[in-house]
Amino acid sequence: MKRIFALAAALLVAVPVAGFASAAYAQPAPELVFSFPVKDGMESEPVSQIQLTFNTEVTISHVDIEMQDGPKFVVFDVMENNGEGQTSMVFSYDLPVPVAAPGQYFINYVAEVNRTDGTMDTVSGYSSFVILE
Repeated sequence: MKRIFALAAALLVAVPVAGFASAAYAQPAPELVFSFPVKDGMESEPVSQIQLTFNTEVTISHVDIEMQDGPKFVVFDVMENNGEGQTSMVFSYDLPVPVAAPGQYFINYVAEVNRTDGTMDTVSGYSSFVILE
């Protein structure tokens, strides 16, 4: 009888733990699924706003935009926001000055997602677009 009770108690502990582990793995890794300007797109007008859309809720810690040959400016940074990231699936940023010079631009980002098991995934990447002459 004690053996059956011990086995039942072990199962009661093991099943919820296994359930939490599978829930943590069910949450998708953060991935950029849409951007504006469109990834690898060509724009004929100046760009005054950028948008990033992810497949899951993420916390953005950094976004910048840079030209192919160097200059870049920070659109959002956690350190300039009192250490607070922005959490959502969709992020829109108005640029302080529209980018209008012809050439290739890169939107760089760093995003994190907190897992239900207490771990965190970080993804950094970029989306690029061209402004035509």
